[in-house]
Amino acid sequence: MSDKKVFVTAAEVAAELNKGMVIAKRLLLIASNARALALRAGESAAGFRPITDSIDDLVRTTLDSSKVINGKAQRLSRIATAENRSALALSKFNSMYQRDKDAKYISSLDHVYEETQKQHVALMVEFRKEAKSLNDMLQDLYSELRTAQIISTMLSVEASQAGELYKNQLNSIATSVAESANAIQSHVSQSLKLFSELTKAVYAIKSTV
Repeated sequence: MSDKKVFVTAAEVAAELNKGMVIAKRLLLIASNARALALRAGESAAGFRPITDSIDDLVRTTLDSSKVINGKAQRLSRIATAENRSALALSKFNSMYQRDKDAKYISSLDHVYEETQKQHVALMVEFRKEAKSLNDMLQDLYSELRTAQIISTMLSVEASQAGELYKNQLNSIATSVAESANAIQSHVSQSLKLFSELTKAVYAIKSTV
């Protein structure tokens, strides 16, 4: 996999998460509007207000996690690029050793070759560690977003108990929460898919060394 492909894939992961973050920020506004509407609805929507705090918590978790994941994705791309370059260097060393095995000073390259091998192994170990961490964070974020469906259901239940004047508006908010969470989940799911492709490509490089 080329350096360009590594960076492009990492950028695509970041782009998907950024789209999710934009939607998450809109959810904060939805939660704020929900609180204001619940206040106007009075006691009939009293149970609606505390649920909006759960939306705030979910949004902040999404935003915080996305920022960390973005940083990890960029770091992983740098590791993958370094691993790619060390793999290419090893390939050239191997070709030279085969082609010029009887050259007088060929052994003078042994130390550099061994150091390159060590660097390559270290980069692969680091890549696996960072890849697992990033994958776990993406999976956790995806799972966390499932709670939005519970929140949406709770909001719908509370909306049904509100006065007729506010019921439709509160139901609309519950629907917006569900739709927004689904959209964010979709972007996180696409990030997982892209990340999986990046991981497979980097591991494919190793098999050619």
